[in-house]
Amino acid sequence: MHNVRVDQIESAAKAAETDASVARVQFDFEGHWRVDDAQTQFGGTVGFPQGELVLEADFPPFLGGEGRAPSPLAYCFYGAMCCYGSTFATQAAMAGVELEEMHIKLSLETDSRTALGLGEFTPMSKYSFDVQVKSPASDEDVQMVKKLTDERCPVIWAMQNPVPYSTSASKVA
Repeated sequence: MHNVRVDQIESAAKAAETDASVARVQFDFEGHWRVDDAQTQFGGTVGFPQGELVLEADFPPFLGGEGRAPSPLAYCFYGAMCCYGSTFATQAAMAGVELEEMHIKLSLETDSRTALGLGEFTPMSKYSFDVQVKSPASDEDVQMVKKLTDERCPVIWAMQNPVPYSTSASKVA
């Protein structure tokens, strides 16, 4: 339904009832800071089931880059928008709510004064997701899909819950 393979989801959900590994995806990324001024500042390869893609990032000029590629945060925000939109489309399909078209926007603002060493400032504003759908479904059904999306979207979960992390740095020869 609307480019979501519901049968594959249903099959995976059934299998995951007895084998949680069916519903898990391990992500391991590597990237490299480029010291050559002729290149974008950062690059790394992202793999996916049918291949891989090299993504590049460059800070905007006020943060020391040239703005030759999306900033690292642009990828984060695009990923958040993609995650919410994909979850919305998937939840609609799983609920049998047809989407003829779907458009999503994400708006927020960043404040880099802390990164510039100017004090403690909240680094980003509220995330505002706006999903617009063309659908024969009722307004109530669209709101039900939104509720399911808010409950099941990994990016919303991550915004509502502290996510553990670790960092390390080491000098290599």
